[in-house]
Amino acid sequence: LCRDLGCEVITINEKIDGSFPGRGAEPTPENLQDLSKKVVKNHADLGIAFDGDGDRSIFCDNKGKILTGDRSALLLSKFILNKNPKSKLITTINSTSVIEDIAEKTNSQVLRTKVGSVEVSREMVSTKAIIGFEENGGFMYGKHNQVRDGAMTLALALDLLAHSNKNMSEEMELLPSSITTKSKIECSKQEARKIIQALMKENQKKDTTDGIKIIFDKSNWVMVRPSGTEPIIRIYAESDSPEKLNDLFAKYMSKIKSILGR
Repeated sequence: LCRDLGCEVITINEKIDGSFPGRGAEPTPENLQDLSKKVVKNHADLGIAFDGDGDRSIFCDNKGKILTGDRSALLLSKFILNKNPKSKLITTINSTSVIEDIAEKTNSQVLRTKVGSVEVSREMVSTKAIIGFEENGGFMYGKHNQVRDGAMTLALALDLLAHSNKNMSEEMELLPSSITTKSKIECSKQEARKIIQALMKENQKKDTTDGIKIIFDKSNWVMVRPSGTEPIIRIYAESDSPEKLNDLFAKYMSKIKSILGR
């Protein structure tokens, strides 16, 4: 695809092997250090890594910085909405709150769903939304298809750069700031229910669309939800500064472990 679009392509781990001998299956920052170094060494405009089946994509900017799925989705959404104002965008309850600010600038509407690409896809179809995304790098472009597609996401990023007089890192710097993090803790379904019931007593605004999301203000929140596939709970948080995020996340990780008696 990239060569057909006129790009010079440098590949890593290009041989398909389901045992993933080159890196871990998940495109996490820890697994993408070789990509980061190669981008910098070759003065590339961007790098991209896919998950095992190629429907999620994680980008690396021209300085070698690995972008979260949330941050790259903000950039692509801004690009698409500027060309398609007054559109609808679907994202999950655990993705960045900055997307509302970006959508507002084009009189567009953000609708949120439970976590899961199927939830986003269904809502895109029923609302005729132009964009859908998840915080894990899943991105959906309604004019193409209402499902995750890593190759289409890459094509959109290339289109953005082709129409910009800035490089990827400069484009990222124009976005409103936000910092997110996530983790997980092993626990049973019964323990997960106990955690959520205890957090329901928090004296803060709450959203119980999927697990519990405790909202302190527009830019600061923490969310806890049980996994649908593993005996774990997942913890997500966002803040407008690294210091606030560290304090917030540490506080609730400690609180959850205390509820579990650990």
